Amino acid sequence: MNVKICFILFLIYFTGFSQNTEIKGVVLYKNSPVPFVNVYVKNASKGTMSDEEGNYSFKLAQGTHTLIVQSIGFKTVEEKVTVENKTLTLNFNLEEDVLGLDQVVVSATRTALNRREAPVLVTVTNAESLKNVQAATLFEGLSFQPGLRTEVNCQNCGFSQIRINGLDGAYSQILVNSRPVFGSLNGIYGLEQIPTNMIEQIEVTRGGGSAIFGSNAIAGTINIITKDPIENQFQVASKIGLIDGESTDAVTTFNSTFVSEDLNKGITFFGMHRDREGYDTNDDGFTEMTKLRNLNFGLKSFYKFDFRRKLTLEFNASNEYRRGGDFIDKSPIFANIAEEITSNVIGSGITFDYFSEDYLQKFSAYGNVQNSRSDNYYGTNQDPNGFGLTKDFVTIAGVQHTAKFENFLGGSMDLTSGVEHRFNRIKERRENPLIIPITQNTNTLGIYTQLDWKILDNLKVLTGARGELFTSNLNDESLFIVNPRVSILYNITETISFRTGYSQGFRAPQFYSEDVHSEIITGEVRRVRLAEDLKEELSHSFIGSLEYSHQHEEHQLVLTLEGFYTTINDPFVYEARGDVGGLEIKEKINGDNAIVNGFNVEARYSPNPKFSFQLGGTFQNSYFENSYEPEEGIVTNKITRTPNIYGNMMFNYTPNEQWDFNVNGVYTGKMYVPHVAGFISETVLEETPNLLEFGLNASRTFTISDAYQFEINGGVKNIFNAYQDDFDQTVDRDPNYIYGPSQPRTIFIGLKFGTDL
Repeated sequence: MNVKICFILFLIYFTGFSQNTEIKGVVLYKNSPVPFVNVYVKNASKGTMSDEEGNYSFKLAQGTHTLIVQSIGFKTVEEKVTVENKTLTLNFNLEEDVLGLDQVVVSATRTALNRREAPVLVTVTNAESLKNVQAATLFEGLSFQPGLRTEVNCQNCGFSQIRINGLDGAYSQILVNSRPVFGSLNGIYGLEQIPTNMIEQIEVTRGGGSAIFGSNAIAGTINIITKDPIENQFQVASKIGLIDGESTDAVTTFNSTFVSEDLNKGITFFGMHRDREGYDTNDDGFTEMTKLRNLNFGLKSFYKFDFRRKLTLEFNASNEYRRGGDFIDKSPIFANIAEEITSNVIGSGITFDYFSEDYLQKFSAYGNVQNSRSDNYYGTNQDPNGFGLTKDFVTIAGVQHTAKFENFLGGSMDLTSGVEHRFNRIKERRENPLIIPITQNTNTLGIYTQLDWKILDNLKVLTGARGELFTSNLNDESLFIVNPRVSILYNITETISFRTGYSQGFRAPQFYSEDVHSEIITGEVRRVRLAEDLKEELSHSFIGSLEYSHQHEEHQLVLTLEGFYTTINDPFVYEARGDVGGLEIKEKINGDNAIVNGFNVEARYSPNPKFSFQLGGTFQNSYFENSYEPEEGIVTNKITRTPNIYGNMMFNYTPNEQWDFNVNGVYTGKMYVPHVAGFISETVLEETPNLLEFGLNASRTFTISDAYQFEINGGVKNIFNAYQDDFDQTVDRDPNYIYGPSQPRTIFIGLKFGTDL
């Protein structure tokens, strides 16, 4: 009997083996081989990656299959093939995807899918666009998407934030590789601590349709996807800018990647050093732009056990010094006003991905940790009590499972579920005995599930919910809130898509990044306290969009119209409480309902790979249902610091492989900004002017050898010097009265050397 069983098993094995046939070929672009391109079978575990010569080869069972050929920067190829009992040779010729119509995104559903198949609208800024606008940090590269606007909120410390659809930065969830590792302290200065040479692409989802990532994603998410080690390469670059002909800004970066010959392991390193002098636009001795020194280093590596199991490791470290006020080259205790911050951030992460043998299930387990320390000084009039220490510690651990059902009620369905725990500890103490130390420990346990159901070929429904249990040592009671979401994608035609959705989000009553930051207003240090009856705020977001996407041969065109409506119940607002116990206090309270509504428009056009053009704008209205008092002497129902109209544009021309030209612009419309008395006689709500910022840059690449290239680049940012011209002066100034472009006219020149520039 045992002999018969063995013989039968042998026949089954031999038959199965004999039905596997080799499929091979070359992946080309303009008749040149393309390395490291994914070639795989749709909805199956079979696949490979092209080698350095563009060759690929793997064995496939006989029958009819759909092959997917996919690589960043190229249009995705999908082709049906019939495999018989002899070797099949199949070559692919790729076409450049200038506008990224076939980009793979993860921010819509927490799983990778083609952007055009995502039920939630995702817009992308890729590494090429960041290079075109000469952005050195994340902060400089976020302004070129509709609905996004960056701003600097303090002349003394350079505190910056990103607004989505007009909502304050605290309503945006910033993710790194889909993980919410941005702690509260990083939310103050972190946008300038992430160098663009580590970024592969920035994925943005506007509106609460992305609430599956966490409760704070009320305005949307910004997901920073870092570069994977794909091919062996090396780059080093240096750039120096002259700010308004006075202050220098020098940036040096490097990237280095090593990948094994079998493509099963690799590591990429990145680094940045920045040294920027302080800048004083009105010669009053006080900075409008902080002195800044920044050193970043990080790495990302992977190890593939096989085609179905992958381990990814990440590490990053940052050291930053910033100083603003007056006498910035002296110790802060010799200054009339000084904000000096030395930040050290260390973080790491690990992810393990596993696909089932039939490739219909995926398991992921991950963990991240990040520790931030800020030694700082916030003080006036040579105050020895201005020194302090702030610490921020974050841990994240989670598991996620995705199951694919190819036959589900006549369609197909992906079911994604997971559990995620986040711990955050904020500790701050100051030498000033009037300021009570803060120690806040928060635990957030999130449980989520999501169904991505393709009902028909042209109809998709995404629905799910995330429940969050929130506890804090500063809250007497825990919170458990379920945030539902639903989105619909309907492809009206092959070129026109309609999306709509609803989601709910909340923010817990706690200290956030802006709350642990000491403000200095007209020479007085001011702090934030939480109201005793402070409760969570709850949001309801509705969003809808129409997108026209057309491509024919080299021609590509995308037109997008997106409407949004968000209402926030019991929103957090700040009201001045005057001098309490010798210290200026602002209290965080629950205000009346806030409403933000409007629409985003975007047009992107590329007649061929040499030209690309994009134009985006936002038209919105943001207000509270009733008036409140953001500063003593100001009563308004407006959400301040956000214009009703703002937008961006970018034009790129690449006539050949040597030259590249770029023109870009950012428009900031009129808005209302509080202006506190001190330098001026009384506190008022100022209406700012319209400001249009243009940039121009060009680069020339020289080929040194088959392996190495050399690039010279240069240009001007803010050519027409559209910069604020009514800053306060002297020690009595309001340093938070700042708006518009982050820097005046700046001329720069740079050099780059390496492979594959």
